[in-house]
Amino acid sequence: MARFSLPTLAAILGLIDGFNPCAMWVLVTFLLVLIQMRSRERLLMVAGLFIVAETVMYYLILNVWFTTWDFVGLDQWVTPLVGLLALGGGVFFLYEWHTSDGTCKVVNLEERAKISGRIKKLATEPFTWLTAGGVVLLAFSVNIIEFACSIGIPQAFTKILELNDLSFVGTQSLMFIYILGYMVDDFLVFGLALWGAEKLHMTTQYAKWSNLIGGILMLLLGAMLIFAPNWLRML
Repeated sequence: MARFSLPTLAAILGLIDGFNPCAMWVLVTFLLVLIQMRSRERLLMVAGLFIVAETVMYYLILNVWFTTWDFVGLDQWVTPLVGLLALGGGVFFLYEWHTSDGTCKVVNLEERAKISGRIKKLATEPFTWLTAGGVVLLAFSVNIIEFACSIGIPQAFTKILELNDLSFVGTQSLMFIYILGYMVDDFLVFGLALWGAEKLHMTTQYAKWSNLIGGILMLLLGAMLIFAPNWLRML
């Protein structure tokens, strides 16, 4: 782990965080509805806006977490607590890998039906500023839901950044790398949709196996945050 650089760690954590079934099923549902309309222009416009809005909001959320750690301080107490959260996230990811089929378990069927109804309405009604605002609001709500599935990853990442006491440019650059990794799954799903709707089922398998990798990595990071936080400085 000590051989990892901060940019490498940012890319890996962002990639794992991105393959999140709680966010992925929303994008897949969006794409399936749009594909049925047989309008590639509509698909690019609506799904593209959703991806951009979700990405920008998650970038802002990372900055909020980083600012929180920087403001609170108390590293001798906060760092082990974040480590415990990371350990909990690692156990959760490994449990999901072992028991789950790669679908989101956080959103129940009733809530999923409501979100699916909103998606169909936004995807099929004429594209106006109100429609665009609805897509942005949906992306925001998905980011909130996603935290239940990505427990520990953004918190541990931003805490590691805070421990390294980087410059503003250095911190934002690493967050940008994290976000690039985070967007890989969206681009992959988008590409599969353009290739053919029947290929979208492959995304659940990607999500399932990312839980294994994410679980192992979060256990390692959690242990270091608790017992050896100095190992995470200037990786």
